[in-house]
Amino acid sequence: MTIELPQTWHEIEISKFPLIYDVVRDIDLDDNEKKIRIISILSDTSVNDLKKIKIDSINQLIDHIQFIFKMEFPKEVESFEHEGYLWKINYDITELNAGDFISLSKLTENEDTIINSLPQIVALFVKPYIKKWLHYEQVEMQHKEIQKLISNMSVGIIYPVAVFFCSVISSLQEDIEDYLEKQAKSVMKTMQKELNSKSTMIIGAGM
Repeated sequence: MTIELPQTWHEIEISKFPLIYDVVRDIDLDDNEKKIRIISILSDTSVNDLKKIKIDSINQLIDHIQFIFKMEFPKEVESFEHEGYLWKINYDITELNAGDFISLSKLTENEDTIINSLPQIVALFVKPYIKKWLHYEQVEMQHKEIQKLISNMSVGIIYPVAVFFCSVISSLQEDIEDYLEKQAKSVMKTMQKELNSKSTMIIGAGM
């Protein structure tokens, strides 16, 4: 059996990160079991098949994945190329519109939502560009389409960027709560005005 394993976070798709993360933080698994399960995730090989491999070969595989347990990641980048586009990252969170800001606050509510929403978080801050002659032009694209295109990006690109914005959003938590409360009050006022307007129209029609 030939098993190929990645040697850096840049070789692992972001879709596998939640699975890896769950194994790493599982306190019910011993170290050896964790390593076997991570090798299973990364190689798409069943745990049962891995347990049939000779111990020397397993130890060699384990050596390849030691970087996983260090949880050390590359620094965030300014841009990256993927799926034929140049993706530029805007690190200025103040440029988000109200809808995206609310989406971000929901995606970062707790550790589990963050880990399972990394592409969605990053999709709020990246814009695709395509090369036209000697310069790049921005391509208009919906958030869902952006999310779909970057969903198979590497952990080495997506995770550091998401962590940056999660850190920023965490420091702004009180401001976010105040903002959401004001938004809720604004919506209620608008609804009340509409209800009052309809009531006036009904009364007028009755007269």
